[in-house]
Amino acid sequence: MKERVHRDLHSRNYPVDEDMVLQRKVWCFERLGWYGLVALIGLTLAGVFSKGPLSSAEARSADGQLRVEYQRFLRNGSSDKLIVHLEGKPREPLEVEISGELLRGFEVEMLQPQPLKASAAGEGVRLWVLSDDAGQAIVHLTVRSDGVGSFTTRVSLPTGASLGFSQFIYP
Repeated sequence: MKERVHRDLHSRNYPVDEDMVLQRKVWCFERLGWYGLVALIGLTLAGVFSKGPLSSAEARSADGQLRVEYQRFLRNGSSDKLIVHLEGKPREPLEVEISGELLRGFEVEMLQPQPLKASAAGEGVRLWVLSDDAGQAIVHLTVRSDGVGSFTTRVSLPTGASLGFSQFIYP
């Protein structure tokens, strides 16, 4: 038995010429566009293009002496925080080296707390900060992204603990 199709889904010539086959294709394309738009908005809210759950990340060294909190995805010209957690002996200076492409893709706007000493180390910087009574120190860097693309940064301690992470800057 042949299934009847509603008469509104047939092409008509009166009052205007209609091509219902083409119209159905257009409707399908519109529906796909709406699904794509909803997916794009969902990814944006999740943090694929800036701050959010998919963008926030943390890297740890194998021995646990070094930990970095950062954003995977940034926008060109935006400011962001890079937080470096260090562990060592109580009330002693801790040395940390931040190298890689960090200084090529970012401009350091602020560094807290003020390091005891700082020096250039190749393409990076070496900092000495004082640890607290528990042997921990936290370095807050506020950076402004001024590049486009992927930038890999390496953070290391003289004890051998090191980690690397990559950040992507959108135009």
